[in-house]
Amino acid sequence: MADTSKYDLFLNEIGSLEKAVQKFVSNNVELEEEKLTLTTRVNKLQKENEILVLKIKDLEKQISSAEEVKTSAGKTNLDLTERENLKNQIDDLISRIDYHIRS
Repeated sequence: MADTSKYDLFLNEIGSLEKAVQKFVSNNVELEEEKLTLTTRVNKLQKENEILVLKIKDLEKQISSAEEVKTSAGKTNLDLTERENLKNQIDDLISRIDYHIRS
């Protein structure tokens, strides 16, 4: 009779171990899916960040060339509204980059 109780105890322990392994595997699958999702998102944000950096560099070049024209000619070729639009675009791009860096 002692052998039967040891056998039952052993089967219960095996059942508990099996449940623990199943839970571990399930959690591992969920973590892998989340990792894949996050990796994809990071790659997308990095590409978007590169694009935004290129746009900022382009706008900075435009500003620099406009300032050179202003310095050499005594006045800028951009009127006030164009300058404001350019400043707003730069501010918008800086805000986007800042947002993506903080995400």
